[in-house]
Amino acid sequence: MIFGKYLLREFIKLYFSICFGFLLIYCVIDFLEKNTRYFPKYNASGAVIVEYYLVQMPKMYVDISPFGVMLSSIITTLMFARSGEIAALRAAGQSIRAICRPLILMGLGLSLTLFAISEFIVPSALLQLQKIETVKIEKSSLSQMFLESQWVSGEDAILHFGKLNQLERSLMKPEYIVFRNQNEVEQIVHAERAVFDSKTGYWTLMDAIVSKFSPVGELLSTDSVKEFKTTISSQPPKLLREGISSDLVSFRELRQVIGESQALGTGMKNRETDLYQKLSSPLANLVFAFFAFPFALRRERQADTYIGIVICLLTAAIFWGSAAAMRALASSGTVPAFIAGWGPTLLFLILGAALMLRVDRRG
Repeated sequence: MIFGKYLLREFIKLYFSICFGFLLIYCVIDFLEKNTRYFPKYNASGAVIVEYYLVQMPKMYVDISPFGVMLSSIITTLMFARSGEIAALRAAGQSIRAICRPLILMGLGLSLTLFAISEFIVPSALLQLQKIETVKIEKSSLSQMFLESQWVSGEDAILHFGKLNQLERSLMKPEYIVFRNQNEVEQIVHAERAVFDSKTGYWTLMDAIVSKFSPVGELLSTDSVKEFKTTISSQPPKLLREGISSDLVSFRELRQVIGESQALGTGMKNRETDLYQKLSSPLANLVFAFFAFPFALRRERQADTYIGIVICLLTAAIFWGSAAAMRALASSGTVPAFIAGWGPTLLFLILGAALMLRVDRRG
């Protein structure tokens, strides 16, 4: 359908222009704020500042995309309504659903794309942001070792770990090596996990096997201990100390952590809600597309752009507010995690589709 391609082309141009505009405005405002204290305090270079904002682009794009879809849908349909093209198509027997189908499919495609970006790009980009903040701007070498390597240095010792469990604030399968001097190993300790004791400021190995060696490298003894105190005082990175956001882990990783927690009998209601919201949140692109059409087309000949935009912005605020409220209710156990994660999205999607059908019938 030629009109569908034309409509979609205009929508795409508006969509990317709006998204780029939002991103630019955010960067300018944030730069003006941080350039008064944060950047000058650490004497950050121009290249580092540019990198600082570039790594934030994936997450910011995911956040502003639904608003870009909403505004682009409103403006595009209003343009075609005012030019009389939609009226001509409806007079020829085309329904609103058929006319807007390309944009609905585009909203669905963007939802899938945004989920892929959230799954495969956003977590690593946000971890890179942590590295830029703590290493390149604040110049913290300990954080650099944590974020760049699986080896952490201490006093005459090094700690190696296979996996950092960010949610439980622990290291999986750590190996701790103590040196007599630069070339002689005194002890090698293998453990199931290591936890950071914020009171003492050191890592503690749990369920450890301690192997002691002579100066010539001979194994002297092997003992099993419940806990083994290390001399590693390196603080966990900021994301570990302050509590991790679900944006810093993928859907697969979060599902695995929740599964392991449930196997141990530990409740993670808020994280279960985050898991469902990772699937439902990208569908906001489709939800906002459904809401945009009825408000844009309710008066084809006397459409009021500003009223439509304001109504849709209020709808978006209510949508995100309800999602946050449902998450809080799920954390307290008042609402099941599945309802909290999917409820607002499904409710607004059904409501938007109903509004579109209503416009169709009135036409």
